[in-house]
Amino acid sequence: MNSILSLKGIQKELEWYNENLDAASFVEAADELLEDVDIQGEDKYDKMTENLKLDILDIERFVKVNELQAVTDPRAFSYNSIPSDNGLLSNKIFGYTMEERAGTYAYIDLHGWFLDPSCYKTWCRLDSAIKNIVHGVKYYRFNEETGQFIPDEEHGKTGIDFLRKCLPKVVFKPKNEKSNSKKISAKYLDANRNRMFISKYPVIPPFYRDKNTVNSKGGSVGLGGINKLYNNLIIASNAITATQDYMFDATDAMKARVQETILNIYDWFAGNSNKAIDNDRGVGMSGKIGILRRTNMSKTANFSARVVITSPELKVERMEDMMVNFDHSAIPLYVLMTNFRDFVMFHVRRFFENEFQGAETYPVINKKGEVQYLVPKDPEIEFSDERIKQELDRFLHGYNNRFIPIQVPMRDTDEKYYMAFKGIGNDPRSVGNLDNNSKYKRRFTWCDVFYIATVEATRDKQVLITRFPIDFYTNQITTGIVVSSTKDTEAIDINGEHYDYYPKIREDMIGTDTSNLFVDTVRMSNSYLSGMGGDYDGDQITCKGVYTEEANAELKQYMNSKQNFITFGCQPSRTPGSDCIQSFYCLTKVLSDTKITPTNSISYS
Repeated sequence: MNSILSLKGIQKELEWYNENLDAASFVEAADELLEDVDIQGEDKYDKMTENLKLDILDIERFVKVNELQAVTDPRAFSYNSIPSDNGLLSNKIFGYTMEERAGTYAYIDLHGWFLDPSCYKTWCRLDSAIKNIVHGVKYYRFNEETGQFIPDEEHGKTGIDFLRKCLPKVVFKPKNEKSNSKKISAKYLDANRNRMFISKYPVIPPFYRDKNTVNSKGGSVGLGGINKLYNNLIIASNAITATQDYMFDATDAMKARVQETILNIYDWFAGNSNKAIDNDRGVGMSGKIGILRRTNMSKTANFSARVVITSPELKVERMEDMMVNFDHSAIPLYVLMTNFRDFVMFHVRRFFENEFQGAETYPVINKKGEVQYLVPKDPEIEFSDERIKQELDRFLHGYNNRFIPIQVPMRDTDEKYYMAFKGIGNDPRSVGNLDNNSKYKRRFTWCDVFYIATVEATRDKQVLITRFPIDFYTNQITTGIVVSSTKDTEAIDINGEHYDYYPKIREDMIGTDTSNLFVDTVRMSNSYLSGMGGDYDGDQITCKGVYTEEANAELKQYMNSKQNFITFGCQPSRTPGSDCIQSFYCLTKVLSDTKITPTNSISYS
């Protein structure tokens, strides 16, 4: 960041922060944006923030307009384990149906006036005296001429009530006049002066609190999550009423407890402190484990998957042999089986129909590994849709045993026979028990069938790869598909079809642990990274298939259009910088068995 950043550009960034961040996060983000920018003149500062508008919720009006009911009972359940009528899970207040419990708010009466949590957090950053006054640990005198609090232990006052009394004449003035973020904080507090103190606090609908919030231990039922914080607020505010009933004034410590509980609730939703509250973490809205990520970004639609992206492999001799290029991405087999599930099942069914239709005898392998030609028994029933679905689910969810041989029942015998592998290797990398002169060297597995069916199902189709959050259209890309199965592949011909990246399976691998043999990340061209704002440190994307011919044709046309390469600002959105870095890394990488390194092999004269 430097001073050549235009005033218009700064203002545009601040407007985005205003729409997408809470007050405290806005101040932090604005501080980073403006810390090194030299803004000269008050008029320029005012112009920069003229469209800044941050309003806090008018809770009093919100409660009145929506006719919200108060939650007063700290007990969530009555004696018969039914939600109490005035508790946080009340059926009387929030209703019974999902629609009612998802749209009905309530409130907690604080029995006093307290600072709005966003204003409290912002004001504490602006003036360190505020927290001391709220907690009643130090005494201050209010100077009406300057609008500031001055320490005075002998004649000063303290407490939230003292703070509220002085509020109309308080001047929100940052100590560091050059700090633009402090100026924004002062402007925010001044704009919300009339709403800064609240006497009620809203409670979100229970539909968003029911899941994973009720814990049962040792026969007792307790609350967790945000419900527990709400419960703490009810208890703390009720304690203030109890002291008043006995003609005592609530102490500053009791009021400070209410104030800090309100702040904890705010942090649970909108903060970014990542503080742990009794083993229940309030992670705020931002960050990779924030509320937005947990509740929205990590969710997937039907027939889609969330996958980690990794860099493509360059261990080939020619550029033409690369699995990944600008037009194609390597998508894991299990992801494509999920995205194109119905298509895969159709092609699996067609595969078995072509194998057994009209065949009087069929080559199978017996227990001894010998090939025999026998008559199959009811292959249509054996490989029905129910059986295919069962095996597909077992493959998707069973990571440890994916090389399961396909058993074929034969007439007039109860012995076990298996389908034989008919592939012919034409790849110099093919070694061991597969060569051009022999076919039946191993049993045919369900992994073979699913790979063949998935290749057919995804032929000439595209996938949409999306990295959230979407702040520009380049965050979503479309590419062709290369099915990525096992880490080791080979070129195979089966039934007249050629497969460049067929999974490498040997007879001695069948029945063994396969958990570390399969690729489970999406590998795409490095040129897409800058446009997506991603990197290879664990970033996740959502992968979804495109089905119709019209949609695939439109996406292929888009891939070759200028819009896919140049942004609206006429800047390149697909850059080759990462490709160059990875290429140089691979060219200069020193393997463990390399004797001569790139550095000591150079002679200087």
